[in-house]
Amino acid sequence: MRRRNIQGALWQNHDGDGNAFYVTSVTRSYKNGDGEWQNEVLYVPLDDAPRVCEVLRELETKAYEAIEADYQAAREATA
Repeated sequence: MRRRNIQGALWQNHDGDGNAFYVTSVTRSYKNGDGEWQNEVLYVPLDDAPRVCEVLRELETKAYEAIEADYQAAREATA
């Protein structure tokens, strides 16, 4: 699955005893300073994926709170 420059995949692997387990990967594609395409990949065991999503949601909330605080401080400084 893909959303713009972010792509996700699900992989089946096997441990030393032949038991199947799943790993997710998230790839972010971007152009570097020279205009060449690069990829960053994060591999996450399926059991950890919900916690990773939760942390990302919390970080997004904190980032928007910081942006709002910066905006309010700038407005007050020019008032």
